[in-house]
Amino acid sequence: MFKKRTSVDMLHGPVMKQLFLFSVPLILTNWLQMLFSSADSMIVGKWAGSAALAAVGASFPFVMTVIMLFAGMAAGVSVCAANDYGAGDERGLEDTLHTSLLLSFLIGIFVLFLGRFLARPLMNLLSTPDDVIDNSVLYIKIYFLCMPAQLVYSFGSAVIRATGNSRHPLIFLAISGFLNLLLNMLFVIAFHWDVTGVAAATVITQYLSAVLVIQFLIRQKSPCTLHLKKLVLKKEKLQKIIRIGLPAGLQSAILASSDMPLQFAVNSLGSLAVSGNAAALNIDGAVFTTIDAMCTGCTVFTGQNAGARLFSRMKHVLRDSMILTFSLALIMGLVGFIFRHQILGLFLPNAAEAVVFGASRVSIVSTTCFIYAILGILNASLRGYGISTAPAVITLIGIVGFRYAWVAAYMSITEQPTMFGLYLSFPLAWLVCIAVTALLYGRITRKVRDKALAA
Repeated sequence: MFKKRTSVDMLHGPVMKQLFLFSVPLILTNWLQMLFSSADSMIVGKWAGSAALAAVGASFPFVMTVIMLFAGMAAGVSVCAANDYGAGDERGLEDTLHTSLLLSFLIGIFVLFLGRFLARPLMNLLSTPDDVIDNSVLYIKIYFLCMPAQLVYSFGSAVIRATGNSRHPLIFLAISGFLNLLLNMLFVIAFHWDVTGVAAATVITQYLSAVLVIQFLIRQKSPCTLHLKKLVLKKEKLQKIIRIGLPAGLQSAILASSDMPLQFAVNSLGSLAVSGNAAALNIDGAVFTTIDAMCTGCTVFTGQNAGARLFSRMKHVLRDSMILTFSLALIMGLVGFIFRHQILGLFLPNAAEAVVFGASRVSIVSTTCFIYAILGILNASLRGYGISTAPAVITLIGIVGFRYAWVAAYMSITEQPTMFGLYLSFPLAWLVCIAVTALLYGRITRKVRDKALAA
């Protein structure tokens, strides 16, 4: 067994304290991402106008679907690496690292070309307004140039975090994020590149993030050391990453794509509604990214303890993760609701009507995110056990099916649809999924424990 060098010991000591210490850098990482993204939106909204912001916002569901697909797969990588680390399997961790990094690069190249071909057909499918669609397509085509780098960063960071180190990915993001902000100011304000400038800044900084991760892994003196000559796809690791990561990725993509019928409905309300919705995403996103950070912590803690076969401790991980995540989501949602008009005004200083549209979304989504926190932690715990398929199926039926049905019914029976009415589908769908997942959780995890103990 190799020597433990984790920043946070996930196998011993009080769970809540260790979980909080590990998750704080994850939360800060996600907040920084949101801050830089919000700054981008502010710059675009103020200096390029609401039409440019609408173009970026209209592409959001498509872009997020792809991002979330591979973020979910990165969660699979994290589980594999955490299992290896918790079990003290030095060779297994080395194979996971090299297999995942090569896989991420190959997938990134494929997605780069796929996005360029699908950009306009999907924007047409979403009924993107005529004054927005060309810039939306342009944004997507430029943005997707960074896919290989984004996936390398995501998969590499997943391995780093799986060993208990959540600080270095935060540092890498801070460096690239500040550069992204400076480039946006240069490209949009000074050069007047508008949508092109925002996308170009993202591409440049994503490659910087990937370089920082690779450099860190090469310099490591541990089983997490990257050797370029060892970049091969190990069959056993590849199968495990796909078995856990693909359903998790599909689940994340399903959640993101479930916004598409809502985006379709919002687009039908005009460009001001699209702008308001795009601005509101920044408030909702702050809460969702906090929940996602806590879910990552839950998955990694559960995965390491699963590798060490500390099943009783995994129950404490679930309980403490639930308490922390629920509390944070509730507090942040209320803060976002109270100050929604002031925050939205920062993104849309000259579009009061668009602010009204955005405030309607915040009123229903941000204030009920604490419900999603329960669902997120249940799914994160299952992923830590190595279970991904069941949550993906539940998400497909409970969230996607419900939202599609809700939007279709609401749009057909309502003469004047509102943002509030459209987004009421969020908390209702979450409640449906929580009920089903909670019923199955004990039975599924018990089978995993029994199988591991019998081996």
